[in-house]
Order: sequence, then structure tokens, then C-alpha cells
Amino acid sequence: MRQPAPTASYRAAGVALVRAIAHPDRLVPDWPDLDGEDTDATHQQVLWLHTLWADNDLVQSLDLASPALTDRVAQLIAAPHPDPREVRRAAHATARYLLRAAGRATPFGYFAGVQAASFGPSCDVRWGDRHRVVTRVSASRLAGVIEQLERHSAVLARLDVAANNTVQVRGDRLVVPHRPLARHTGGTAAAETTLRHTRPVAFALAAARHPLRFQDLADKVHAEFPTATGAQVTGILSELVAQRALVTNLHAPATEPDPLGYLLAALEKAGADQIAETTEILADLRRAEGGRPVPAVDLRLDADLVLPHAVADEAARAAQLLARLSAAPNGTAAWRSYHQRFYERYGRGALVPLLDMVADSGIGWPDGYPGARPSEAPRFNERDQLLACLAQRAALEREREVVLDEELLAALALGPTEPRLPPHLEIVARLHASSRQALDRGDFRLEVASVSRAAGVCVGRFLHLLEPEHQAAFTDLLTNLPTMDDRTVTAQLSYPPLDPATGHVARSTASGQLVISLAEHRPASDGVLSPEDLAVGCDGRRMYLAAPALGIRIEAAATHALNLRTHTPPLARLITELSRAQTDQVTRFDWGSLHALPFRPRLRRRRIILSPAAWRLTAAELPAPNAPRQQWDEALTSWLTRYRAPRHVMLAADSQGLPLDLDHPDHRSLLRDHLRSAPHAVLVEEPDPTDLGWASGRAHEIAIPVTATRAPAWPRLPKPTPARILQPDHGDAPGTSRVLLASLYGDLERQDTVLTRHLPDLLTRLGHPAWWFVRFRDPRQHLRLRIALPDPAAFGPAAAVISSWTAELHQAGLLSEVVYPTSYAETGRWGEGPAWAAAEDVFRADSAAVLAQLSQPALPDRQALLAAHAVAITTGFTSSTTSGLRWLVDNVPTQAPAPVPRPVFREAVRLADPANDWAALRAEPAGNAIVDAWTGRHVALDWYRRHFPGPHTQGVQADDVLGSLLHCSYVRAHRIDFDDEAQVLYLARAAALARLARDGDR
Repeated sequence: MRQPAPTASYRAAGVALVRAIAHPDRLVPDWPDLDGEDTDATHQQVLWLHTLWADNDLVQSLDLASPALTDRVAQLIAAPHPDPREVRRAAHATARYLLRAAGRATPFGYFAGVQAASFGPSCDVRWGDRHRVVTRVSASRLAGVIEQLERHSAVLARLDVAANNTVQVRGDRLVVPHRPLARHTGGTAAAETTLRHTRPVAFALAAARHPLRFQDLADKVHAEFPTATGAQVTGILSELVAQRALVTNLHAPATEPDPLGYLLAALEKAGADQIAETTEILADLRRAEGGRPVPAVDLRLDADLVLPHAVADEAARAAQLLARLSAAPNGTAAWRSYHQRFYERYGRGALVPLLDMVADSGIGWPDGYPGARPSEAPRFNERDQLLACLAQRAALEREREVVLDEELLAALALGPTEPRLPPHLEIVARLHASSRQALDRGDFRLEVASVSRAAGVCVGRFLHLLEPEHQAAFTDLLTNLPTMDDRTVTAQLSYPPLDPATGHVARSTASGQLVISLAEHRPASDGVLSPEDLAVGCDGRRMYLAAPALGIRIEAAATHALNLRTHTPPLARLITELSRAQTDQVTRFDWGSLHALPFRPRLRRRRIILSPAAWRLTAAELPAPNAPRQQWDEALTSWLTRYRAPRHVMLAADSQGLPLDLDHPDHRSLLRDHLRSAPHAVLVEEPDPTDLGWASGRAHEIAIPVTATRAPAWPRLPKPTPARILQPDHGDAPGTSRVLLASLYGDLERQDTVLTRHLPDLLTRLGHPAWWFVRFRDPRQHLRLRIALPDPAAFGPAAAVISSWTAELHQAGLLSEVVYPTSYAETGRWGEGPAWAAAEDVFRADSAAVLAQLSQPALPDRQALLAAHAVAITTGFTSSTTSGLRWLVDNVPTQAPAPVPRPVFREAVRLADPANDWAALRAEPAGNAIVDAWTGRHVALDWYRRHFPGPHTQGVQADDVLGSLLHCSYVRAHRIDFDDEAQVLYLARAAALARLARDGDR
């Protein structure tokens, strides 16, 4: 069935960030034979390197990119008899950097830079070569200097320290979670550090909750533990600093653009800048700034850039298309599973402190995080099947491109017609146009290169580089971003990366009113939140991050492009991913389980290239790398012809890429060299150089922020308040309380049989205790039966009775198993103490009413009857029929998610009419039994309502509770089915409108 195009959309911001190579016209001498190994070839390679090394600007660029390479080349060209293999390796490495400098737009040292662009009625572009260079001390060097300074006791005593706000206690150990690596090792790791959690350690961390001088902290600890020597106290605190359980004020927060200036100011303020050890270390640092390790360099391109409005419009359409075609329209499998785990453990309404949630005693981390189980591999689905057909058809028809029409778009879409769009993104695109005039005519293609997870990800790191007017435009954008709903605000996430060498990438100027600071040293501020200020909640549809003390929900994102999986601490990654975990996961086009196809065609929708064509060349398809060159070349030429691969490609490897011209023999040599160590090469089509005419041939990417035109249609969430926060000891473990919770697993279709024919027998065997039930899935369908016990000792005998009964039903083929989990009362949703007890009375009365209804031999239309239940519950809770009917009219959406058959609509309006003691429903064959069973529920609802407002329902709103009562009663009577439930509530609203109209109230 053809799916209509969704109506939610994106609009582009008025400003963008262009990333482009800095020197497209750099003259490079003709390449030597990179594959040659004889004396003459080696001589030519050395001569080529020697010629290159005469270009000081080029050597400076290469030295910043790879100091080891420039050192090695300098040695080789100076050596009288260099090793041919070393020369060949150096020539290959140099060639790769030259291609990188000429063909990859990602900002990197002197190779590529950034400039802001605006949009106007026509293209107006000027490219110059007087780029602005901003140099900072390298992050790795600065980290080493701080480590040296902190090791000197005279310096440390004068510094301010603060407790790392991400540390946790596990048993008798203090856990510093996933601390940054001390040195760059070629990779990153997320290994936690543990220390003994002694009384002095606990006292020190509590005393350092806010910054204070190290020596003052030592004095406090010594005063609390006078039997410890001064040296012992200093040793304990120094170790806490070394392990980052205490953070000194030498570490600049990630929102501080000048970390060296920050460090020098901190030393001067502490009076530590004149200490001999300090002056020596700083002198070494100043000497090293022009040497090794190399500094961090950012480049602002000399350019004035105005692009046509049509480019911005296409970027917004591309974002919408990618949302519609998302492979994960309701979140990833890992986050859906995590949401389910949270819902099962904590329920709706409650707010769980962030660090309690991720602790081992909570629900831990989502799948795929360090220490968690691996993420579920993508499954082959209907979308993959269609993509496979499209790819095979294109290959058979010798076509590189598949044009997506509306019918194909509808077939590829997995999500709902109205997607839940993330509120903002960045589309990173390349523009194909032969000239500026062609661009003005609309004769262009916009190729999506990547999608940033939020607006500001690409620009944040470079904000300080831009001219004031562009800084102001981006700052205005970032401080006024839309959110998921009207009670949610944005917050900037600030944290140290796992690898200190990437510190310059993770550094961006503060761009909003709120900052979430993790594992940093910051003075207390109203605009700074720590993990202890944050809590997590859910409503069964989505999870959300909240600051209960502020009464707000938060969407957090870091304004930099640090890789979430490999370079970001897990807590920062979780905070980033959580707010959007149940929205469309908008990325560049995802081929799902088909990423390893030998050929993937280009996917295009009008002017938008959603996915470029790509080829997967395996090493086994060509002769061995040590085969004669001619044989290897002929085989590659044959492969290129057979697969119709283009001349210009990008050799993709992880997040890197190497642009190649496969007509060039030495570019082929680099491909051959790649296949020596890799099992395959992914070759992605590159634009023909003529397609970059508008940019004077420059390789480029344009990061265009886009914002959603409206928020997703989520159900209303309650206001976060401290009263909703759950304590760590929340929960009734089996055998330790007066609660028995039994989960009865079995087929969904057998649940009514178990309830009506067998549950009464169980209740008789148990002596008719107070009880209630609800249907649940985790994801397996089951009934949850909650039994009240006279005391904890009664758990064992009661469980024995239930297990015996379950065994009988297992033999009868009705149940598979019984589980006795810990029971977690949803006090954040229903209230606590007497309010929770009153809520349980409602659940018991509703369970009895549902059981009485299901036991009837014949029933009216199911949806009409459930609508009557909804009207009865609403009028019972709101204290009067009229107020209940008005509540339904005011709080239930005016449209159903799908058309309701007219006979069902009429039946619901007739039966869900409370007039004359439900006369219409009572006239049905089972009507009297159904309505009479509601009496106990009506009494319980009236008593429960009296707790609002009250001391035991702080932070719990009566309107939210009524919505939950309606949801739970629907699930209890039928099953979990959100769309059907919405239809039932729509019918209840229609019945309410009809009755109010007849009574003259509306």
C-alpha cells in the first residue's frame, strides 16, 4: 500500500560551515614509480622526496600531520645509501598525504580549513589564499605538562581541587569510570580505575564537592583523622589526584577555548608560577611550542561564500528523506532494549538518579557500551530485501544509479507516516555544479556525505575562528534550537575525551545557558549541572533526561564531532544518545545488512544524492600483491571494466578516505599497497573534477544546520520534580516484604483463558488475598500477578501454591513458566505511602471489574465497551460526570490514529453514555453484570482522588494519573496496543462530546 509523504519537515538555518582544502593549486613534481624497487626507481623516489622537501610550506604541513614521517624522510634524503624498502614506504606515505591534502575537505592542520557561508538569491563566491592560522599547544603536550606539575608537591599544595563528579562507590572500592588515557597509544580505551574506598577517601571526596585548595583539603582530612600523619594524608590525596578522583584547576573545562592561558592563569592565581619546578616545566613548554609534539592548528579559509537558497532547501529535504528512510525509525535495537529494561525496573513517572541507573545495582549500560553485552546485529528485513533487489537490478542493467520515486520511498520507509524527527541536525554535503552560473540555474546535485547528530557538532570547535558576524549567527542558532517539547531545554555537554591527544577536537566555546559538566574542575554556577543534578525517566514511549530541581527536561549534546563510540566516555555518550533514543535515527543512508555488497548503486531523489555508488573489491579478485605489475594492472583494469567502476574514487577506510584517480599508475600502486594488508577495498565514486567548477575545483563539504518545523506528537510528560526521585533502596525483593509478584509467561492469546477459568481457583487456594494483575511484555508477553501477604514469612508457602498451580497450567499447555521478580512500586507515577495504597485499591477493583467482564458469555463490541470503561474511570476519578466528560474532551486528541468504522463509532457513542446509570449499556445482555462490577472501582477512585494534591503525591499531577489509569485499565482489559488504545480514547471522547451536547454543556 502506498504510504503518503510525511508532513513534518526540516528547514535550513541561514548560515552554514564550509570545509575545504586550503591549497588546490599546489604544484607537485611528477610522481616517481612508487612500485619500483630497483636502484633507479629508488633514486627517483629519493629525488622526488628531495624536491618536495624543498617546499618549506609543504614540509610544514606534512610535519604537522606526521612528524615521524618528516623526520624519516629527512634522514633518507640525507643518507648516502638509503634502504630501498624504507624509501618506498616513505614515498607511499608521502603520496597518501599529498592526496589527502588535495582531495579531503575534513579540517586537518594546514591541509584543510573552514569558513562560514550564508545563503542568498544567487551564488557569490570568492576564494583566496591568505588563510588565517590559529595555533595552540598540542593537547597531548599540555596533558603531559599538567601531569608533571601535579606530581610536584609544592605546586599541588597551592592548587584548587574538586571531586570528580562521575566517581561511584562499588562495595569497598571507589570507581573512577573510564578515565582519560594518560598518553596517546595509537588507540583509545575505556578502562575504569578502582581505589580503596576508605573513610579518609570518602571524607576527602565529600569535602571537595566544591573546589578548595589542596592544602586546605589536607588540613580538613587531618583534622578529621588526627592519628594519620601529614605525609599519609598528602599521599592519599595525591593518589586521588593522579587517578583523577580529584581534579585540579589546571585542567581547563572543554568549553574553555584557550587551555594554555587557563593553566597559566590558574598557576598565577595560586602563586605557583614562581616555584622553581613550575618555571622549568613552563620554559620547556614554551621551547616545545615550536617543536615537538607539534601544535594543534586550525585554519580559517580566506573566502567569502554566499550560496543560493536552493542549496539550503535541498539540504532540508535531504534531512527529511533520510529521516523517512531511516533503518531505525524508533531507535536502535540497543536503545529499545534499554528502554524496556528501564520501564520494567522503574516504571513510568519515577525519576532515577543518572549514576544510580548506570550502576551495577541499577540497569547498567545499553548494549554495545564498554562492559555491556554486544549490540544486536542488524537483521535482514523487508527494507534490506528491497535494497538487495534494487542493487541487483541496477547491476544486471549495468546502471550506476537508482532514482527513488514516491512509490520506492514508501516501500523503503519502515517507520510511521509521521516520523518522530530529531529537533535539529547538520547535513554535511558536497555540491556538484560545473559553474556558479549552473548553481544559480538550479543545475546541481547535493550529495549527502554525512549527518551530524545535532546542530553545532561541526561548527562548535571552530566557532572562535570565525568573523564576529558569523560567530553571532551561529551562537544565535545554537542558543535557540528547538527541542522535543515545550518543557525541554538544550544543554551543552562538556567533558574530557578518553584520549588527551584529541582534547583540541573536544574543545568548543560555551554556546548556551546550561552546561552539563562531567569529570571537570569548575566553580559552582547556576548554569552548570553535574551528574548528581540529573535523573532519567520514561513514559513507556520514550526515555528522557531531567533536572528535577529545575523542573525541566534536558536535551544534551556536545558541540564537537568527537567519535561517540571510540573517544567519548560512556557516561557522556549515554547522555548524548538518551534524549533522542526513541526518535528517528537520522544518519547518512544506511544499507543495513547489505553494506558488504560487491556493488551498491547510487541512490538519488531528484537533485539529492542520498548514497553514492560504491564497489567492494576483494584482494582475492586480483593477483597477489607481489605478482608482476603488468599482470596486476591488467586484472584491475578488467575488474574496473566488468564492474563499470569510475576513474575517480575514494578509497574508504574507517572514517578516513583517500581520493584516487585509477587512471594514474601510482594511484593504482597505493590501492595495491592497501590490499597487501587489507582483505578488501571499498571504492566510493567521487565527483568528476568538472563537477567542482563552482568551487574552483576544491574538494569541499558544507555543514548545513537544519531544524524541525514542529516537535513530534509525543504524549504529554509530567513535570520533573525532586519528589519523583527514587531512592537506591527502592524495591521489594522476594521474601523480604509483604508483596509477592509473580510473572506468568505464556501465549498472549491464552491470557483470557488463564484469567477467567483458572485464576479464581488459584485465589481460592491462596485464601482469597488482596490481589491485582496487569498484562506486560519484556519483550515476552506475560501476566503480572501481585499478591498482598500478611508478612514476609508468608512468601514461601504462597510461592509454593502458585508454582504448583503454574505446573498444572504448564501441563495443560497454558503457561510456560513462572518467575518471582523483585517488585518495584511505581511511586513516582502513583504516589507513595497512603496514596500508593489507595492506588493499589483502584488496581484491585479494576482487576475484579475486568475479570467479571471477561467472564461474560457474550459482550458488546470490544472497542465500544473499552470506551465505556474509559468514560466510567474518568467520571469516577474527577468526582462528577460532567467534569469527567469535559476532561476527556480537553485531554484526548481530536483525531484517531486511523479511521474508525462508522458502526463502531455509533456503538461507542451509544454504550459509553453514563446517562441514567448507564442505561444503554445495562440494556445489553451482559450489561448489568458489567456495570455492577464497576461499583468497587468507583469507590476506590473517589478515595484515591482525595490524595491530590497531598503530602504523599508531591510532584504527581492528577491529570497525569488519570491518563495512566486509563492506560493501565485498557492494557488490563485487552493488551498493549498503542494505536488501538488511542482509537478507544478517541471513541470515549466522542461519546463525551455527544453526552455534553445533549445536556447542553457544550
